[in-house]
Amino acid sequence: MKAFLFIFCISATIVGCTKTGVAPGNLVGTWELRHYSGTIAGVNKDVPAGNGSLLQFKADSTFQHFTNFKADNNGRFRIIKNGVNWGDEKHDAIYLGENDSPNFLIVKADSLIIGNTFPDGVTSLYLRTK
Repeated sequence: MKAFLFIFCISATIVGCTKTGVAPGNLVGTWELRHYSGTIAGVNKDVPAGNGSLLQFKADSTFQHFTNFKADNNGRFRIIKNGVNWGDEKHDAIYLGENDSPNFLIVKADSLIIGNTFPDGVTSLYLRTK
């Protein structure tokens, strides 16, 4: 019985220490919007460098969004590993703010893609600025 309790406690500890919801280290930093596409109208637009539309992610799981270099949204974000389906693929899900619905997230060394999973949703490409 003691062995069973020991194994149960160790298993519960391991499960409790998983990193669900922790931001990947390569997400932290400032990202500038460079392209977006989608909507029912089929928008497909490049955005010039220096446009002031920025997303900033911090290691403490907070974010800040800027439009024309002015902060217009901030809060906490969370990430769920393989938490959303987009097409036939599973992707990490990102929630920006308290009541946000999940968006898919693809993070690479110098680019970030965030998009919602609605059929007429918007997908945004950001490039790392720092």
